[in-house]
Amino acid sequence: MSLAFSQPWGLLLGLLAIIPILKSGQPSKAYSSLAMLPEDPISSWMDWGLRLLAGLAALFMAIGIAGPYLREQWIEKIGTGAHIVLLVDRSSSMNENFSGTYLGGSSHESKSSIASKLLADFIDRRPQDLFAVVAFSAAPIYVLPLTQDHQAIRSAVLALGGRGHGITHIAPGLAMALEYFSGQPVTGSRIVLLVSDGAARMEPETADALRQIFQDEQSSLYWIYLRNLKGGKLTEAPKNPNESTTPEYYLHQYFQSLGIPYQAFEADNPKALQEAIAQVERLENRPLVYREKLPRQDLSGRCYAAALVCLMILIAFQTLEVKAWNL
Repeated sequence: MSLAFSQPWGLLLGLLAIIPILKSGQPSKAYSSLAMLPEDPISSWMDWGLRLLAGLAALFMAIGIAGPYLREQWIEKIGTGAHIVLLVDRSSSMNENFSGTYLGGSSHESKSSIASKLLADFIDRRPQDLFAVVAFSAAPIYVLPLTQDHQAIRSAVLALGGRGHGITHIAPGLAMALEYFSGQPVTGSRIVLLVSDGAARMEPETADALRQIFQDEQSSLYWIYLRNLKGGKLTEAPKNPNESTTPEYYLHQYFQSLGIPYQAFEADNPKALQEAIAQVERLENRPLVYREKLPRQDLSGRCYAAALVCLMILIAFQTLEVKAWNL
């Protein structure tokens, strides 16, 4: 922890604390002969104690005016979880339901809407995870970087449940998702969680580049494939192999060849989607080392509180002060 002051000139006011030490604030009383008074060490100690309290009150107020605070800092914690980038499909096909019927962006039964709600619940159940969000259709959209602010992540995911636009172009989205891990220390599981109902043809150069990045960043990949009832299965080769008409099957084959931990889940209804997310949750529950940022902590309030305590004690003793001699 590092102490600093927002108004360091206020510390000069602390010199005023010397005044009550050098000069008593007790009013003098006239008496015919001080030699007739016995020594009173208790009163002497009380007098010096009250002077010290007055000096401390002035010193604490001066420090409070100077605005002391502890600088922001990072602390390392060990939890259970992972660094997860949510890569969410925002193409127009996500406006359909699982039977392939177009519902529009306002429907609560579209694949996009259901997926966003279940992902929000997934975020709520993973308090130790760091999440990031990337959306994609024809081009990727930077939403949020890896963060511990789960409320922001949850709000961003729910906002993705609206109307989608454009075609499904996964490669740029994967590239942006992997960029979130670039330059970051590997302190736990790294996961790209792809939620999409389709795919597109990938150029060989792009495929090779992504393969290298996946291996360099040591990332795992999970694909929750939102398949409608008319679509083909990832594990069944099409009768007429064509990467243009059945890109999902070939994309699945490509993901299997990446040389990284990869698993695909087919979900053709909301319950299957919920089970797929739960399966990912069970698989990724390993120790995670992460850093938490503690914000700047203001200490001026504590200084003023200490000064108030000193002043209250001085006021209490003042009420006990003898106002006049009874001669």
